[in-house]
Amino acid sequence: MNQMQKTLVALVGLVVVAAGVGLFAYKGVYEKDERAASKKADQERLFATGAEPGRGQDAGAARIEFTKLTVSAGSDTTVLERAPGEPWRITSPVKARVDPLVIDGVVSQLQTARFKTTLEGEATDAELKTYGLDAPSFSVVAEATVGGQPRTVKLEGGIENPFDGTVYIRRDDSRVIHMAEGGVRWSLAKTTFDLREKDLFSIDEPKLQRLAFKSKSNDWELVRGDDKLWRLTRPEATLADTVTVQAVLGSIRGERALAFPADATDAALKALGFDAPLATATFALSSGEVKITLATPPLDAGSAFYALREDADGRVLAQVNATARTAFDRNAMELRDKSLMPFARQLVTKIVISTPGSPEVVAERESADASIESWRVTSPKSGPAKGYRIASTLWTLSAIKAGSVVFDQSDAKVLETYSLDAKSARTIRLFGPGNVELAALVLGKELVGKSGSSYAMGARKAIVEIDSSRFNELPWSADDLIDAPSPDAGP
Repeated sequence: MNQMQKTLVALVGLVVVAAGVGLFAYKGVYEKDERAASKKADQERLFATGAEPGRGQDAGAARIEFTKLTVSAGSDTTVLERAPGEPWRITSPVKARVDPLVIDGVVSQLQTARFKTTLEGEATDAELKTYGLDAPSFSVVAEATVGGQPRTVKLEGGIENPFDGTVYIRRDDSRVIHMAEGGVRWSLAKTTFDLREKDLFSIDEPKLQRLAFKSKSNDWELVRGDDKLWRLTRPEATLADTVTVQAVLGSIRGERALAFPADATDAALKALGFDAPLATATFALSSGEVKITLATPPLDAGSAFYALREDADGRVLAQVNATARTAFDRNAMELRDKSLMPFARQLVTKIVISTPGSPEVVAERESADASIESWRVTSPKSGPAKGYRIASTLWTLSAIKAGSVVFDQSDAKVLETYSLDAKSARTIRLFGPGNVELAALVLGKELVGKSGSSYAMGARKAIVEIDSSRFNELPWSADDLIDAPSPDAGP
């Protein structure tokens, strides 16, 4: 072996030794310190996972699935449970739905909050009393699976440190005392009322198909069709005003429970006046039915109001504001469409326009699903219709609002007086699938001394005053509607 070979062997040996030293340093020192730092960081969390960190992983990064929480605030203890993929439910002291925002706050604090500092040594009995931990003001026992393994952590909160607003906490009955931000107390110290769902009137509106209401003064029913439009079916069959219906639903949605006084036993309900309720509302959803009944105690009428919700989950009884009654108790007149000729524009498949002394104009399309470009004039001449004129005509007609009522009911003589009879009036009739008439407008003479206003009769057959200033824009002749080629256009 010559000198160069000896040198190369020596270099290889040095490299091997250096690699071994480096591996030892990484495995024996750096990786060990890394695990120690990860464990320390995990122990600083309120809910310490206790998981062994993997390479390059924080122990606290292990997947946590909370399954049960026992929350105590003073003398009030609440048990909440959830199955995988299911929402939280209160199981004790009552069975009830959970306020999602409140439970999210509790779980978030458990998962992310850390102790601000840890006091040295272990506290004596006297020190536990000083910190308010001999009789904790709140506690949480959290059960979870961590990386598939069961894990339980108990947290107890004491008094607030007046110096910086932190709160004294101990974990798992240890005498080691930690201090956490004051917000931890606000998130974890929850009573049963705090944790319960107080949105007693919550309804999954996209699934709502029917709403029926009955009180001493009002009795009506709303139904939503496949076209997503609301219609009154009681006390009269007519299109409802969508904006008003949405306002009613919004008012109902805004009502919240003030208290949950007792279980909804028959005796409790009778004492609160539910044997003679103020009102009843029934919500029919694609997923089931929800019934809400409002009442006031017979011996204390008007000073306190209660609501009973009944659905697939059972009964919930709550005290509510007096405004809950007015949120529901609307007159049917408020709910119906205020348009003179209420109709759903998207359902119109045929328009018939009649003007005294002129031939009837008819425009049609094959179906309600057909595009606006598919409209054709079919009488008294034939040709493609101007799609934009059809669209603007329907919009104008749907936007007409009735003014003051002149006659609720009218006879032939009255109709003739106001030029609303067949020989004098201009009419527009709208038809839908199956040639079913959807709406009709009868336009009479102008009001004397009131230019731009005319007498008219719509769906309810009452004679009313309307602003007719835009009616001259409507297509009263076939030429107004037919999309004729330009005279300058080539062959």
